[in-house]
Amino acid sequence: MSSTICNEFIELMTKKVLNNTIAAVKTAKYFAISVDSTPDISHTDQLTFIVRFVDSSGKPVERFIKFIPLSGHDGETMMNVILDTLLEHDLSIMDCRGQSYDNASNMSGKYNGLQARIKQKNPLAEYVPCSAHSLNLIGSCAAECCVAAVSFFGLLQALFNFFSASTHRWSILKSTIHGDVIKSLSTTRWSAQHDATHAFKDSFSEIRSALIQIAEDEDQTATTRSEAASLASKLKDFELALLCVLWDCILERLNATNKTLQKTEIEMATCANLYAGLVEFVISLCNDEAFEMFEEKAKLLVKDYSYRADHQRSRKRKRNFEEPDNEIVLLPRQKYKTATYFVILIR
Repeated sequence: MSSTICNEFIELMTKKVLNNTIAAVKTAKYFAISVDSTPDISHTDQLTFIVRFVDSSGKPVERFIKFIPLSGHDGETMMNVILDTLLEHDLSIMDCRGQSYDNASNMSGKYNGLQARIKQKNPLAEYVPCSAHSLNLIGSCAAECCVAAVSFFGLLQALFNFFSASTHRWSILKSTIHGDVIKSLSTTRWSAQHDATHAFKDSFSEIRSALIQIAEDEDQTATTRSEAASLASKLKDFELALLCVLWDCILERLNATNKTLQKTEIEMATCANLYAGLVEFVISLCNDEAFEMFEEKAKLLVKDYSYRADHQRSRKRKRNFEEPDNEIVLLPRQKYKTATYFVILIR
């Protein structure tokens, strides 16, 4: 009986909060909409419907309206869902003055995207792509720009998977680390990878010690010891340490910018300034002095300061008899700088 009363009370409060929200939107008259979908635990796509308006004090306000189960992701289906939701709460699409979604083609498409279909109904509903999502796409692109970057984040996730798969391994890790333990990578926000990267950098040597301890533990299975030894050997790599300090620096700034972009009171001019400041920051790293700074930081994490190519025999390409021998051969350090460091920053 108490459970039934509790559910009825929650339902009553939900309706009251929603009614107050709709009343505030009607008082403001003009509003903007923001929608995004994500699968829930039952693998059903749920569309999050949010309205944004200016209250009586002149302050911008964001309010959640409801979750809507989705059966399709095309622009027409999404438009019908939005129009039905507005009609359900006695709101007119003609009072909509803004719409903000992610950069997916079904949302931002110029001709058949959701924003284009809404503008056909109301030309005054200006579309502004989500600035935080745009920034996440930039970070995701940089993390996939070269093999070294992909391998780095793959190793981060592999370390978390290895330790979290066993309570015994996790306890060894926690007893070895004095700061934050390693974290799983975020699947939705690339700027949030800073938490994982920062924890990895701060506990770099302790993580390796924990791996060596597991690898030398004869009570562990051969598979576990082999995996621990393999991961530990990778943490001796100078190039890995260099990527660790580089990504920690980049993602710290990216994450701070992303959090600021998501504030409800932020203005367009502030967004533009944040983007400009982030671009200037990245450009400031595109020089030899910044690269040397990251090298010095990486040397604090590992003992061997050499690049992988220093230990590899160079292979000469066969040439035709008349082909001139003018091939430029880069030193390992210079090759890493041009093929990895600058590629991450410029892409």
